[in-house]
Amino acid sequence: FLLGVYGILAIVVCMTTIIVVYFCLNAENYLWQWTAFASGGSTAAYVFLYGVYYFCCKTSMTGILQTFFYFGYMGLLSLTLGTLCGTIGHFAASKFVRTIFQNVKLD
Repeated sequence: FLLGVYGILAIVVCMTTIIVVYFCLNAENYLWQWTAFASGGSTAAYVFLYGVYYFCCKTSMTGILQTFFYFGYMGLLSLTLGTLCGTIGHFAASKFVRTIFQNVKLD
């Protein structure tokens, strides 16, 4: 089950990053590399913000130590997920850009 969810996440990140890079290239902005990485890595911001919501509204944690542990591990998880999704998105966008520019005919 977890492998299936990871596969769906990878496909969604690839497709959304390709769409963002396509719009960047349509606007004649050829500095797409960091945009592709940030587009894929933005999943981490959503996960971290959901973690903040979960901490505030769903848990009954009190104390400074529990708060530090929770947000420390949430930060590490979000950073890892952002790096992973950003790398997947950059790889997909790089493959897309190479494919479309490979088919360009120059006279």
